[in-house]
Amino acid sequence: MKLGMIRFPNEDGFKYLAKRELEFMEVCCNSDDDSRYFIEHKDEIKGYIEQYKVPVQSVGRWNSAPIRDGKLCCEAMDLQKNLMAAVAEVGSPVFVCGCAYDGSVSLYKNYCLAVEYFGALVEEAKKYDGMKVAVYNCDWGNFVCTDEQWKIVLGEIPELMIKYDCSHSFSRNQDYIAELNTWMSRVAHMHIKGVAKVNRDAVDNPPAGMDSIDWPTVFSLIYRYGYDAGLSIEPHSSIWQGALGEAGIDYTINYMKPFILR
Repeated sequence: MKLGMIRFPNEDGFKYLAKRELEFMEVCCNSDDDSRYFIEHKDEIKGYIEQYKVPVQSVGRWNSAPIRDGKLCCEAMDLQKNLMAAVAEVGSPVFVCGCAYDGSVSLYKNYCLAVEYFGALVEEAKKYDGMKVAVYNCDWGNFVCTDEQWKIVLGEIPELMIKYDCSHSFSRNQDYIAELNTWMSRVAHMHIKGVAKVNRDAVDNPPAGMDSIDWPTVFSLIYRYGYDAGLSIEPHSSIWQGALGEAGIDYTINYMKPFILR
């Protein structure tokens, strides 16, 4: 396993990870502009990878709406495929994506179009040696985020994987331990993000290890099912900012390293 972190793919981002001796960068494209930036700067990114010896492990297109007016949007699909080509060129083995719900059509139609959408991306990934497509389990711009939807969509697409983040399931009061036990063999990438809960309410995202998630059990399942890919730190708190936030990142790095036995 490798411990890395989400950063913007410019030189400062790579310097930051190299200074902390983290093993990879994850890139999150939250808009079409972010996707175009990655595509247009892929050669620079390749240069930073070589210069700082920090590879890109995962690239994601978050908050995407490929289903529009009851059909797949050709423009969105073309941009996704162009982004995948750039992802392959920089050497990232994982492409992460989601699928926003189209309220103009039925749930059944959304499922059908989601299967078509993810199926097309999985087929596209076959052009690139070893690339995996993974749907993220956050519900931001994505309705394929829980066990209920995975049974249908991943059941139809055996090659589709999951980018798993315990914090999302936990914050929704779902059983992240049971989900991992069921789906760990389909997990291609994981986020490391803390959640502090009071009763059943998530009140903050403090540094992982200083939170309410049962990380020892999470890692026991990681080893039980042979997961050996990326663990990506995702700072996500309005409280843990500035010097406190940087100290929190160092805390999470030091907390996680003893769990990584290979």
